Amino acid sequence: MNWGELKTAVAAYTHRSDLTALMPTFLELAEQRIYYGEANSPKVRCAAMRQSTTLANGARPAGFLEAIKVAEAGSPEKFLEYRPLERMPQEWNAYTWDGQTLVLSQDQGFPIDLTYYARLTTPLADSDENWLMANAPGVYLSSILVEVHRWAVDEAQAIKEAANYTSAANSINSQDKAAQISGSPLVIQRRGS
Repeated sequence: MNWGELKTAVAAYTHRSDLTALMPTFLELAEQRIYYGEANSPKVRCAAMRQSTTLANGARPAGFLEAIKVAEAGSPEKFLEYRPLERMPQEWNAYTWDGQTLVLSQDQGFPIDLTYYARLTTPLADSDENWLMANAPGVYLSSILVEVHRWAVDEAQAIKEAANYTSAANSINSQDKAAQISGSPLVIQRRGS
């Protein structure tokens, strides 16, 4: 489902034709829910959002949401542990965030390898789509419908769509977790076998 199709679906679901000017705002609010969650709504995290880069300094990459793994450059087995900022002066093999800046413990230096979750491309043109729109359009549709019903002061419908969003987000999150461990069943072998 591309952005144009999504806007058409929102108009059809709500039986409204006066939402066109507000759709960019609804999209922005919907993506806030998708990427950061809310009190009773999960954030979405899936393999399509995983990115890897080598950081030459502590600046967060564009679209950064959260770190998955921080490791010494070229040594993925030498990963760093997250520690609170106030503990960093005493820490070793550690990293933390000071606002938008990655801070390393005194025994570490840049460059470092960062694996992280990043935002997907936000659609602008009607023909634009991203992985989530193409593979789990219900996440976007229900998240935007929550915002439309909040704007229309229809609390009952907003609650219903929030439940639909939670279901869609939980589904994509659990599918992604299952895909990470899919394949052959785990087999325990005896030593010497």
